Amino acid sequence: MRSRIHLALLLVLAMGCGSSSEEVFIGELAAPVVYGADDRVEVFDHPDDDLRRIAQESIVALIPSFRILKEPDGTHSLFGRKLETAYGLCSDERFVNQPTAATCSGVLIDDDLVVTAGHCIDAFAPCESYAYVFNYHLDGPDQLAIIRDEDVYSCARVVAHGRPFAGHTPDFAVVQLDRPVEGARSPVSIRPATPLEEQESVAMIGFGSGLPAKIDSGGTVADPRAELLDFFVADVDAFAGHSGSATFDSKNRLAGILIGGLSPDYVQPDGETCKRASVYDDSQAAEEIHNIAPIVASLCAEGWDAEDLCGPDACEGEPCGRPLPPSGGTGTVPSDSSTCSASTGSAGFLSGCLGLLLFVVARRFRRPAF
Repeated sequence: MRSRIHLALLLVLAMGCGSSSEEVFIGELAAPVVYGADDRVEVFDHPDDDLRRIAQESIVALIPSFRILKEPDGTHSLFGRKLETAYGLCSDERFVNQPTAATCSGVLIDDDLVVTAGHCIDAFAPCESYAYVFNYHLDGPDQLAIIRDEDVYSCARVVAHGRPFAGHTPDFAVVQLDRPVEGARSPVSIRPATPLEEQESVAMIGFGSGLPAKIDSGGTVADPRAELLDFFVADVDAFAGHSGSATFDSKNRLAGILIGGLSPDYVQPDGETCKRASVYDDSQAAEEIHNIAPIVASLCAEGWDAEDLCGPDACEGEPCGRPLPPSGGTGTVPSDSSTCSASTGSAGFLSGCLGLLLFVVARRFRRPAF
């Protein structure tokens, strides 16, 4: 399995510039980092009924609003580039004819609450710049599922936001949608605030490289960080766009969301003129998954009224949330603040951005998944 990522600003700018190679995707498609074997499977083709249901009912794509178009018949089409064109891939790589519309991944945890990675939402890519889209997956060979009005939502506000700087966590955003979800949608089951076991199997569902949702149930936990419960390390196959991807324990309960890992996603082998997915050995597992417990704890600390999340016995008779330890990061920040905020004055703005730039350079080989 494998991973990761580009800065939000660069990705948003690149998408905003447009390209003559961009297409409109709806319905039928043209015929197609990894640790060991590539375990990504199309939603319709996955053998686990429960994971298929979760992917169809609870997984959300964060798609820049200018990349989704409402058609006269009430369905929605997607605007973007094929994977092959977007990344300069070899024509025999997997999924090369599929669209790359999503920027980040998310998961439904309440009737109108979506959790994603904190670095997906900032001053350059605010919450309101995304459409929050269900049903972005294939429901048959080379066939995109139909996206209807009931599958598309916008952001009402950010309820809780944790942003990384010196550490790996906190790195999450809890987004309240503009309305409760409609149709066949349901929040996921959440794991109690207990550590995973080393080598426990995990499954991840998300939109790596912006592609329609894939299920990877071939991951295992390399380091549970049991005493801290801030994040854990696993060997899931993660790419840019997997930021915020829901990761489930061996009982298919939400254990966390993907926030970072190894890069680059694609490399050009010697003697070839195109790129291929990077492949790492399972022993190099380095995908970082933010534990769900401190995210729920932060949400409940903000006063969110949800007995199924914030009650003392909400998760199978145990608490769902547990705050980050003192060494776990800088804590949550108000949802209306930003790392490079012009409201602090020109000197503060420049120093804040310089600090961010230095941080990015320092984490060059383990950037947040975006």
